[in-house]
Amino acid sequence: GYLVNHHRDEIFSELEFSYSTLKHRLQELAYLNKGLRISLKDERPEQPEYEEYKYDGGIVEYVTHLNMGKTPLTEGLIYFEKETEACEIECAIQYTDSYTESLFSYANNINTMEGGMHVNGFKSALTRSINAYARKYNFLKENEDNLSGEDIREGITAIISVKLKNPEFEGQTKTKLGNPEVRGVVDTVVADNITAYLEEHPSDSKNLMEKAVLATRARAAAKKAKELI
Repeated sequence: GYLVNHHRDEIFSELEFSYSTLKHRLQELAYLNKGLRISLKDERPEQPEYEEYKYDGGIVEYVTHLNMGKTPLTEGLIYFEKETEACEIECAIQYTDSYTESLFSYANNINTMEGGMHVNGFKSALTRSINAYARKYNFLKENEDNLSGEDIREGITAIISVKLKNPEFEGQTKTKLGNPEVRGVVDTVVADNITAYLEEHPSDSKNLMEKAVLATRARAAAKKAKELI
């Protein structure tokens, strides 16, 4: 539970707390820290409320929650966690038949809305791994270009969460992770796990490959049509 300072009027000029803002943030923290129980109680007489958040599945439950109402392309989720010298990495991924990309990244539980090194490592590993699989199993013809990262991420819902000792936050709103050592570590861990998943789940992999190839061909066709016009 969170206890608000009784002398808050001496500290804050604005005394109105937004229940929905607190709810969103505390629920997010519970998702990011599996097994942690967080309770939120609003004791204002006009709107007393109480909620408790605890997710033993952590970010797996977060991805499932984000994908409610969507049709998954894979039977399960891709999930892995790894502790390295540079940082702890936790990642959950599920593809759906939607056309949007939902990639959420965190560093020490802070929503890194501007991305950063962990996101760069994630994206490059995902693109490399899926292209390698597509080539190996002939989803791409010899004369076809590699799949672009954008097309590969079409329909993805992913959470990448890292925890490290000395995070460097950059960017206009200080929500971009700048630690260079994180990029290579995340890249390696993500590539290893994505590659292993693809090899172990051929039917899921086929669905993912077909979606990415279709997205690439659709983009190429649209570009060609535009050029003709």
